[in-house]
Amino acid sequence: MRGFTLVEVMIVALLMSIMALMSWRVLESMTRTQSVLHERGLALEDTQALFNQWQRDCQALLPPDQWVLGVPVHLGTRQMAWVVHEDGAVRVVSYALAGGVVRRAISPALTTRGELNGVWQAVLQGELPQNSGGQASTLVVAGGVDLQDQAWLGGQGWVDATQDPALNVQSVQVRGLALEIFLGGTAAPLRQVCLTGQD
Repeated sequence: MRGFTLVEVMIVALLMSIMALMSWRVLESMTRTQSVLHERGLALEDTQALFNQWQRDCQALLPPDQWVLGVPVHLGTRQMAWVVHEDGAVRVVSYALAGGVVRRAISPALTTRGELNGVWQAVLQGELPQNSGGQASTLVVAGGVDLQDQAWLGGQGWVDATQDPALNVQSVQVRGLALEIFLGGTAAPLRQVCLTGQD
């Protein structure tokens, strides 16, 4: 009975090391894929939570018979704000993108026209309303995020920040709002459209 030659042992050792290296690469790839899928899942959950809150805010848009400052919807560059009637009070809600984070801010209850005008003018200058206790929400997405907004105006169709409804001196009907969020690494945006119920 003859034993293995040195060449045969070296070939077996080489094959075993190649198989070990391939196994390591497969495990590393699976771990990386699982990590990416987990991050993407969390980003989608956060986006869905933001869309749900945005939908509630959209449906609380102040009715046209209570518009005292003109059209209560502002579309800015990566910022959207409007006046809502929530919990029996008038408030200003804003969604803005800054530093890769989408932030929702809502003002405290505004009881006078002067208070509403002050907060609204600050929003038109790009500021977020001061949050009332515990009502802020953020969306932080790994890989970056971008935001675009639009409003559907009666007789005009979809308009964006270049045709800001808040700058429209005449009263128009705001029939819908749309929010698009571009998550890093995706080709198409996630889009949420809300009908305001205003005719």
